[in-house]
Amino acid sequence: MKLSQLFEDAAGKKVLMSGNEAFARGIFEAGVRFAANYPGTPLSEVGDYLKYLSDISTTFTFDYALNEKVALESCIGASWANSRSVAIFKHLGLNVAADPLHTFPYSGVNAGMLILCGGDPGILSSTNAQDNRMYSLHTKTPIIEPSNIQECKDFIKEGLRLSELYKIPLYIHVTTRLCHSYGVVTLGEIQEPTQTGHFEKDPNRFVNTLGRALNNQKKYFQIVSEVAKNRKIFHLLNKVKLWSKEKPRSNIGIITSGICYSYVLQACHKLNIKPPILKLGLIFPINREEICHFANEYELNLLLVVEELEPFIETFSKRVFCNFCNAMRDLEIHGKDYLPNTGELNTDLVIRFFANFFEVDNKYLLEEFSKKEEALKEILPMLPIRQPTFCPGCQYRPVFYALKKVTAKIYEEMGIQHIFSGDIGCYTLSEAYPYQLLDWVVCMGAGVGIANGMAQILNKNQKLIAYIGDSTFFHTGIQPLLNALKNNIDLTVLIFNNYWTAMTGHQELIATPEQFLKKYGDQSSTQEKSIDLINFVSNMGIENLVVTDAYNIEKLERIFYNTLQKKGLKVIIINEECALEKKRRIRREKKAELSKTQQPSNKVKSETYYTISDSCSKCNECIEFYGCPAINALYIDENIEANNDSRSRELRYYIDETMCVPEVCPGVCRQVCKNQMIHKTMINPYLKDEKKNSK
Repeated sequence: MKLSQLFEDAAGKKVLMSGNEAFARGIFEAGVRFAANYPGTPLSEVGDYLKYLSDISTTFTFDYALNEKVALESCIGASWANSRSVAIFKHLGLNVAADPLHTFPYSGVNAGMLILCGGDPGILSSTNAQDNRMYSLHTKTPIIEPSNIQECKDFIKEGLRLSELYKIPLYIHVTTRLCHSYGVVTLGEIQEPTQTGHFEKDPNRFVNTLGRALNNQKKYFQIVSEVAKNRKIFHLLNKVKLWSKEKPRSNIGIITSGICYSYVLQACHKLNIKPPILKLGLIFPINREEICHFANEYELNLLLVVEELEPFIETFSKRVFCNFCNAMRDLEIHGKDYLPNTGELNTDLVIRFFANFFEVDNKYLLEEFSKKEEALKEILPMLPIRQPTFCPGCQYRPVFYALKKVTAKIYEEMGIQHIFSGDIGCYTLSEAYPYQLLDWVVCMGAGVGIANGMAQILNKNQKLIAYIGDSTFFHTGIQPLLNALKNNIDLTVLIFNNYWTAMTGHQELIATPEQFLKKYGDQSSTQEKSIDLINFVSNMGIENLVVTDAYNIEKLERIFYNTLQKKGLKVIIINEECALEKKRRIRREKKAELSKTQQPSNKVKSETYYTISDSCSKCNECIEFYGCPAINALYIDENIEANNDSRSRELRYYIDETMCVPEVCPGVCRQVCKNQMIHKTMINPYLKDEKKNSK
């Protein structure tokens, strides 16, 4: 849907939207005054939508924070100044924000405050699948979890209301599947944000030192205990699903939450079973009395728990029925003894789980699953593997092509092996063929951080090269670089300055040039001044600092060869805008230029094309070693003799014009080609029309 429609005043209107759009809409409807985000899948789009709202609004402010800790602390400040706020990031970001998360709840909040955090149980775009619900065990932060798109919007509003009611922060737990799913949402009324903020000093509450912290901790834990016992909140956020008004025949009940509720419903439909289902929306703290009431009400003697990753709800349920609910002491509970604790769940897995306890009328259903699994075992190994790769024209490709050549040359000449210390960003794709220049990836900033220790104990025949992007550098890369500078470690750091947080959707960062910023209006701006990363690093006093562009391979090879042989800390800044964003920007500028003149002009640059000669010797340097996806191969049938039908197949290389981006990449493939078989052609699209007009 259009961004303008997402934030229209149309209460009661039914709209098809994604989970992320519903979160943004809920923040808008709830009258949130401030939101902050560090981009990360699966919630990146929420920040993008709120950036648009911030630029067109005078009552809402959004910030792409430098990291998740800054985002969370900014939202704490807004809440303490009596303005509603929401911090947004992915599950790994909570590790960065964990320090304030363990302390500020002691002081509580004033205006409502939420932490919207997206998990990745399938590890689709992350380095782990940690279950952030476990943070509740030592932070005592209440956790609510929506199960459908409508609840994505509604739980934002209810969460903020409850946050203000109890003066504590709330955590909204969501996973990839729900963020990117679609559903019909009924829009609600819009609450206007508070116009002014005010902070009331209270040292006993806000200064958590010595006895104050202990007193505040006791008060906070008491509040969380009250939330757990509140029956109204239990029935507000948790629902019992009954298939009919009649009492269920089976003595088996199900407890679930989030997107798993949808899997449970689908499994029940396919198995034609109708057990009572308790869908938890408030998954911490859990109301023990109401859980027992659910089991007693339907005379359950068997409880099945369906959840992703850790046995979080299952563990709490067992504690409830073993230590609290005497009447149901013999209740049997199953969950992770049948379901996997890694990866995402799906309907098929839930059906297999239920089939162990329910009579299955459809005898062919499980046979169908078995046949499908057998078929997949045969088919999957034969399917071609799609290797991750850089975009066509990407500025990283020539860098890693040149780096691989140079490090191989140094090894041959001097016997020095280079170790490649990775980080989180587009450059992580250097792990794949044909570069394979990545030896580990852990978390943001760890590329330089891990290298700090390893570089100090390596043998002389091994040296380290660490990668880091501009957004990651400002996120958590400055401190490890300063530490390397302090110790003058023998380490080469490649900083990729592409002006955007590219891998998560090209969000702006503090180093994005002001003229590149995407602004949707003039009424509000979240960023009016950027920091030049090159000047910033230069002012650190690094002796061996080199700045280069990315598309001249000969220049890159010379810089790498000379720099890598020097001692101490070396920093090479690859200063080149993200190819995708540059392509979009150039096209926007061309469109704006044409709209001003209202007619084609000979001032418009000529169109450039790159082609491969039919005489190509097929050395495969451009395809196998450089790896540009715009260069492809095609078999062509040709007649051998004119008088018969015998044919031969000839392999020809060609450049796909729909993928090639000559307005960005200045033909690096021509530099790669050893035999000069790639040619450049320039055509002025308006030259022919001008000749006609002159006649």
